[in-house]
This record gives sequence, C-alpha cells and structure tokens, in this order.
Amino acid sequence: MKRSIISQFDQYKERLGGYVGMMSFRYMNLCVKAEEASLIPVEVPIEDELKKIEEVANIAKNDDYSFKVFPIYEDDLLAVGKGIGFVHPEFKQEVETMNIELDDGQKVDVKYILLTMPEVDDERYDVLKTAVDTLYDQCKVQMEGARAEAEAKLAYMMVDETKEDVDRMKDAVDDIWNTWTKKRDQVHEDKLKEIEEGHQRYLQGKAEQQKLLQEQKESNDDTLMHSIKLNQEE
Repeated sequence: MKRSIISQFDQYKERLGGYVGMMSFRYMNLCVKAEEASLIPVEVPIEDELKKIEEVANIAKNDDYSFKVFPIYEDDLLAVGKGIGFVHPEFKQEVETMNIELDDGQKVDVKYILLTMPEVDDERYDVLKTAVDTLYDQCKVQMEGARAEAEAKLAYMMVDETKEDVDRMKDAVDDIWNTWTKKRDQVHEDKLKEIEEGHQRYLQGKAEQQKLLQEQKESNDDTLMHSIKLNQEE
C-alpha cells in the first residue's frame, strides 16, 4: 500500500483524536471539580512579562473541589491571584496561611491562595449542561466532516489498489471511527455525571442549611414561649 495512503489514514486518525482531545480540554474548563488542566491557560504578569502559572507557583489539590496555589515568591501572590481571576473569574479566591517546619526545625508561615470551585446552583446547572451539549455537537460535526473528507480522499487514492487492501482500509477507517466515537461519548457522559453530582451536592448543602435555619427558628420560638410563660407566672 502506498505511503501516501497510509499518511492520509494517519491524518484522519489524528484529526479524530484531536477533536475529542479538544472537547475534553474544554470540558475541564467548565469547572465543577478541581481540574489541574483548568489552570493551564493562566498567565501571570511578573515584571512586565507574562509567565505561565507553573513557572511562578506550585499547585496542590486540596480536595475534589479546591486547589492550594503556593507562589514561589510571596511578593507574587497578588499577581498570581489576578492571573487566575482573569481566566477563571468564577473561582472563589481566599488568601490562607500555612505553618510549615523547615529542615532546620524553624517554623515559618507560608501564604497561599485557596481556590474553590463555584457551586452548581440551578442556574449554573442549566448553563453547564447547555455548554457541554453544544461542545459535544461541535465535536460530532467536526468528526463527521473529517471522516467524510478522509473517505473521499482514500477512495480516490486507492483506485488502483487490490480489493483486499481497499476492504482492509475500510475496516481500519471504521475501527478508528468507533474507537474515538466511544471515547467522545464516554467523555460526554462523564462530564454530565460530574455536573449532576455537583448539582446534587449543592442541593444537599442547601437542604442542610434550610434545616439548620428551621431548627434555629424553632429553638428561638421555644425560648420565646418559655420566656412568655415565665412572665405570665410572675
């Protein structure tokens, strides 16, 4: 089989993977849980120069929904916060202090930025689901276009090839298509599941807060009634 045919097939394969990879990356930036990849686009202005965040800070996952960002130099704390805020204004930022012990036994306070992902309230829930489905549809159209283009070019390039080679290439085109289609659909389903879990987490927190307020109200009512009863007895 000609090298040009194999090269054309490889391009088709790379395009499918690239489209799914881009969709996945964009999903990571529709932040529900703390994803390290969401900070890749962040640039920090340091002495009139933009630097990638990994050049000026260390990032540690605090839990599923928050990061700790430690500037290498404490003087860069404000600049790091601004850089993050420019890319992800939805992240909640808090300056915290951690007391650590150095190798020589000396203890020092280290300031860092605690980044907390925004809650998936009812409004954000709808926005995220719409965005996820839109990106999925875009990826699907791109993949279908890549397949149609590849099939047309390969059919032209393989006119003089044997039927066995033509059939093998058709099978290979189908196999790669099925592989990346399944991957695309799985990434889509996983993101929708993540959004749903985030929304349920929000609803649970809201219900617990309302329950606490109700208990406080009932406690205050009981205290008031007890006070009234004591006054009447006097």
